Amino acid sequence: MCVVCRSRLAQSSMKRLQCKNGELLRFTGVGRSFYLCKNCENSQKLDKIIKKICKKNISIEKIKETIIYEN
Repeated sequence: MCVVCRSRLAQSSMKRLQCKNGELLRFTGVGRSFYLCKNCENSQKLDKIIKKICKKNISIEKIKETIIYEN
């Protein structure tokens, strides 16, 4: 389920991310993670939701950079 729009899609079609030590990273295989669908990558709500999940003040540029280079 996408954390932004709550749509239920196949996991293979979404990006899997995690917050570790206040940083947004690709999923490392250990710990909690969340999914983000491709439609929500440019959502206006993305910034607010990621900051809430990570419990840190992460810049929108860092969020976009992580999402773009997450392949």
